[in-house]
Amino acid sequence: MKNLIIGKRDALSNWLRQFVTIIDIEKRMYKLQEGLLGIFKWGTYKPLPKIDYVLVFRSLFAKCEACSIEENENNPNAYFQVSLVYNNTRRIIVRETKNKDEAFIFAHEVASGLKTKLRDSATTFGKSTWLL
Repeated sequence: MKNLIIGKRDALSNWLRQFVTIIDIEKRMYKLQEGLLGIFKWGTYKPLPKIDYVLVFRSLFAKCEACSIEENENNPNAYFQVSLVYNNTRRIIVRETKNKDEAFIFAHEVASGLKTKLRDSATTFGKSTWLL
């Protein structure tokens, strides 16, 4: 079994700054790592809180106020976020990607690694379903 889960935050990262979340399953620690130019990296490990579930969520970074909800389904500025939910509402964002399949594969890996539930809030607007 893999002891480290490493997730990139594509929505925030660019050529200058990169954001990565690292989870050490065995030690029950996590780190929100920030990097500059791919060379300089910083962040400290913190104890991983008790995780309620893994959440796949769809976020629109550039909302179109005049668009209908149906148009938002195909918004090119949408990202799928894989988060760890703890204390009912708090979240640690582990992965961001524009690829829905990639997000769900990663979410299954994280939920299996942490032995917790998985919730889909990305597929159907306004509805959540439990997958694991």
